[in-house]
Amino acid sequence: MFEEGQLKSLGIASGLVGLNVAVMWVFAFTPLSSINSLLFGTFFLLGVIVYGAMLTGGVWIAKKGVREDKTGLAIGGATLVQIAYGLFGAGALGALSVTLQATAIIITGIITTGIAVLSGILVFGTDHDFSSWGRYANYIFMGVLGVSLIGSFSPAVTILALALSLIGFIVYLVHQIYTTKTRPGKPLLNGIGLYTAYMGVFVEILQIVAELLLRRE
Repeated sequence: MFEEGQLKSLGIASGLVGLNVAVMWVFAFTPLSSINSLLFGTFFLLGVIVYGAMLTGGVWIAKKGVREDKTGLAIGGATLVQIAYGLFGAGALGALSVTLQATAIIITGIITTGIAVLSGILVFGTDHDFSSWGRYANYIFMGVLGVSLIGSFSPAVTILALALSLIGFIVYLVHQIYTTKTRPGKPLLNGIGLYTAYMGVFVEILQIVAELLLRRE
């Protein structure tokens, strides 16, 4: 069912995801876990811009390094993405006990993987063209910026920004899966794309799961 290049992409993405989860868990035990509160607490839009810039820049640098066969550049870009997701995830985990941190990661992993599997079934199980979904994701993320600006002055609106971010990453995940399906000959590029999209969904769901667990603690 899957071509060799597609399986390689999945393997690369899985490795990067596993590493990133480990990074965020380590960060959760350090002062770095307070960066989220500092950024979003100072001015909500500031946090969105900083993380958005780190992710966008990191992915661009990593893919540029792959295309130009510059290993250092590719590793540097991937590292920037790892740090961005690591800091964001650590902010959600930092307020929880060690046991609840593990619980939050497991629950989030199950939910996110479920979403990824359903997205994969949607892409591989149909002949629909999802090539434009990358553009749709960009539109949604631009909407997140606008809503975040309003949310900086009206905290209640930030919930909408988080919801839009989750939707945007799911749309982006579908697009990346479609790219992997239609261009299997670029496993490293596809792997980076899948990893970035999956982790985007992961950290947004982690925020929700961590908050629910914190309320029960």
